[in-house]
Amino acid sequence: MEQSYIPPRQKQLAWNVVIMVGLVLLGVGLIVLANLSTLIRYASVFVAVAFLLVVPFFHVFNQYNQAKQIRYLIDDESLRIHWGVNKLSLPLKRIDWAHHLSEFEQHMPLPRWHLPGVYFNPFEVHGMGKTQFVATDPQRMILIKADERYVVVSPEDPVAFLARLQERRNLASPSVATIEEENLKSFLLRSWRDKGIKRWLIVSLVMLIVLWIVAGLMTALRQTVTWVTLEEVRAIQLLLLPIFGTFMWIVSLVLSFFILTDELAEKAFVYILLISTSIVCLILTVAGLVMAL
Repeated sequence: MEQSYIPPRQKQLAWNVVIMVGLVLLGVGLIVLANLSTLIRYASVFVAVAFLLVVPFFHVFNQYNQAKQIRYLIDDESLRIHWGVNKLSLPLKRIDWAHHLSEFEQHMPLPRWHLPGVYFNPFEVHGMGKTQFVATDPQRMILIKADERYVVVSPEDPVAFLARLQERRNLASPSVATIEEENLKSFLLRSWRDKGIKRWLIVSLVMLIVLWIVAGLMTALRQTVTWVTLEEVRAIQLLLLPIFGTFMWIVSLVLSFFILTDELAEKAFVYILLISTSIVCLILTVAGLVMAL
């Protein structure tokens, strides 16, 4: 019988939401400033910085999403650890030991650089090498050794987790099963095989390319255009349309990625996002033509 354990949802984890909201507001604010005629000379700088903010936003969102999806599953044959698109399966007979960090005489170093309430990714620990952290609370951390691999988890109830793990290890039948791992690459390949996702991803990309081509041609053929404010501006300002379209396309990809990482989420939401991005690019293309003609 399978038993599921989750890590504690620490209040510190909420600070990641604050960081994400701050990054979004900052990005939107920079896009708005780029459209003001009084600051048009700095438009390219504002837009470039807004695009760069996608990188830290994606990182924080990814870490937060993974922390919310951590599951430790113990069945008759293995301990399975799920976090985001990553999965790690440790056969019970391959587990040498598991101990709470408080049981060790020496203090175990933790990753120095991490987001609030999130401890992920391999970390080099002296004497053990790369140790995989999948935890949220240092006070509940358990170190597990399986073959030559070390994994740190933090179930909400460490005592019950260790008791269950030891019980299942004692009852597990001999097995030749090996440690199995699934990562981002295998996740992306599996998603690409979905015909609906592939179709609408290609359509949205084509519409984005068309938007760039139309904006580029209008910029080359016209000196000035009538902007949405009904002011005459330089034609090069039309490039803000495909830049905004690219921003929306990237955001839709990021949101689609996180929807797909949730096993309970419907793929229909991904289709809606990609279709919406295609429609946005189409609207921006028509708007560019109207302003230039």
